[in-house]
Amino acid sequence: MYRMRWFQCIGFFGLLLLLPGCASTQQQNLAKQQAAYDIVEKIVDVHIDNLENIYILTKGNKILKYRESLDQQFDYSNNQIGEIESIDATNPQKILCFIKDFNRILVLDNTLAEINTIDLSISEYLDVSVVARSNDNQIWLFDPISQTLVKVNDLVQKQTESNRLTDLNLGMIDPVHLVERGNIVAMTDPKLGILIFDNFGQFIRLIPEKDIDYVQIFGKYLFFVQNGVYYQYYIDLYEKSEMEGMQNGFSRFFISKLKTYYIDENGISVKDN
Repeated sequence: MYRMRWFQCIGFFGLLLLLPGCASTQQQNLAKQQAAYDIVEKIVDVHIDNLENIYILTKGNKILKYRESLDQQFDYSNNQIGEIESIDATNPQKILCFIKDFNRILVLDNTLAEINTIDLSISEYLDVSVVARSNDNQIWLFDPISQTLVKVNDLVQKQTESNRLTDLNLGMIDPVHLVERGNIVAMTDPKLGILIFDNFGQFIRLIPEKDIDYVQIFGKYLFFVQNGVYYQYYIDLYEKSEMEGMQNGFSRFFISKLKTYYIDENGISVKDN
């Protein structure tokens, strides 16, 4: 009995000796992780505008705006509006914040002050999947009920609409990301691929690259991460190639004229091009 208690004491004090070391190791690992990022935030979505301002949607349902210098400038938080699904700062004067569960779009200005809220349910679009800002400052949305890509104005009045995609033998589309750049509209469905439309909403083709949840349009190229590998896809020639010289280990990247932004759920790393 005595010897058992003795070893129990040794185990107890040994544990006390180990705990500081464990804590120190955890702190070192955290410091290494944070050193990999220029901005440390728990990230849901990110958008970079043409002036290199960075807009971040965090897991705490906050929106943060950082300058190109990586200094935080503005923030927005409102726990009464519902969970924000995505943000689009294509027009930084009218930032789209999609609240999917309530079928609404919150619109913010460039200081992250509220402008208005667009209720998509006032129209026929009752269960919108994704939204994006169009090049002509309208709003793209995908209606999963009719299986159509639709452009609407701020009053949710239809401007143009694609053909019903189920009529093209594509199956039921379940998109997770939508973007327009340079008169090309791209919509991603991880189980199907990347659907390409023109700026009138007319379907052009399906690029059968699966397991992609985000795509950047850069001229005639698409940039995306697929199963941990960075790719570029030349739309006109149907050519996919692996990108070299990239910083590995991130789930998303965005290339501007000046910088490359590497993004994952823990932060953003910024490198000069």
